[in-house]
Parts: sequence; C-alpha cells; structure tokens
Amino acid sequence: MVKFRLYYNKDTETAWLNEMAAEGWALTGFFAGFYRFEKCEKGEYIYQIDFGDKLYAVSNEYRELMNELGVEIMVLWGYWIILRKKAADGPFELYTDVESEIEHYRKIRRMFKAVTILGLICFGGEVLSGLMGNDFAWIFGILILVCIMITANAAFRTDDVLADLEEKKSGIASERRGKNIPALISMGLLINCCVPLVDDSISASISTVIHILAIAMMCVGLVMLVQRRKR
Repeated sequence: MVKFRLYYNKDTETAWLNEMAAEGWALTGFFAGFYRFEKCEKGEYIYQIDFGDKLYAVSNEYRELMNELGVEIMVLWGYWIILRKKAADGPFELYTDVESEIEHYRKIRRMFKAVTILGLICFGGEVLSGLMGNDFAWIFGILILVCIMITANAAFRTDDVLADLEEKKSGIASERRGKNIPALISMGLLINCCVPLVDDSISASISTVIHILAIAMMCVGLVMLVQRRKR
C-alpha cells in the first residue's frame, strides 16, 4: 500500500506512522511524500524520527548504535531518519533527557530557518526574472512563496516546542505565545521604510524586487502570528 502525505512536523509524522503500525501497516519505504507500507501484526513496530548531521547518510557509529539497540534504519531522506523497533522489545525513545531534546530541536529549527532564508533568496530571483519579462517566473515565485510560508511556520512551531522544553528544564513558565511580533514582520517593515532612502542609488527593478520581498516577509510573519494566537 502507498499513501501520500506531506509532513513538516516530525512529531505529527511519528504519531501517524505509529497509528498506521497499530492498524497493521508497517512502513517499508519513502520517496518525496509517498510512504510505502506492508501488512504486519497490529502494533508490531514502534517508529521514531531522528534528525541527522548529513544529507541522506548516517555515520558508521550511528548505525552500530542503532544495531545495538535493536533499531532498524528504514528511511534516510534529507536529514530525516525514520527508525523502527519491535514493540515486543520494549519502549522506544531516542531522547530521554531534556538537554538532548533541546539540542535535537535546535538542529531542526536551524534547518527550517536556513531553508526559509534560501527560499526568500530564490523568491527574489524569480521576481526579478518576472520583471524582466519571464511570465513563468511569477508562477514559480508563488510556489516558492508557499514553501517559504510552510517552512517559516515549521520554524516557529519548533520555537514553541523549544520554549516548552526550556520551561520543563527550568521549571519557570514564560508568557511568550502570541505576544511577540514575529521578526519577519519587523524586518519587512524596516526594509520597506529604508528602501525609499536609497531609491536614487538603485534601479527601479531592484527597488521593486526588494519591496516585494519585504511584503512577502511581512505576509509570512502575519501567518505565523495568526498561528501563534490560535495555539
């Protein structure tokens, strides 16, 4: 059986894989959003998702450690590592202390933020190409902007997970959700206010690209703010 899903939250994806296993479907492969399953005993496996240090690869030390723990490496996709273990062998937890969990989610946040920044750069290139007469560039620009919103949202959700873990570590609750204006909104406003000051030094097309990028940043920031207030 093959199912198509797009997940940007590894905890949600892990929960879904374990639900499938509980129903008697074991993950055997993954490619670009397509999950391949085969029949198994209900609840036979427990799945976990880890975040590696290399693209599509893990170290020999990591493989040896997983073998010692009785864990199978099922999928290597980007930095994502999908693992499984026989439920009969006992509980399956990758990180048993708060410190290691915090470091784990910090790596995930850095990845999402890097992808968001790269997306903004690509979006700017497509806008510039569109202004030069390439109509297809606007279509690609819209698709890239959607991806930017998704990855930025994932980064902010990871921020919330980290905040929860920091509270758990310190035992002190914070009042952060929904009250801070996302940095993207502030940055977008600042850029839009500063660009007119240098309009005489740059071409009209470059000025337009910068304005559109700033507006895109503010749109992403507004989406993040709405998402935060809902939680």
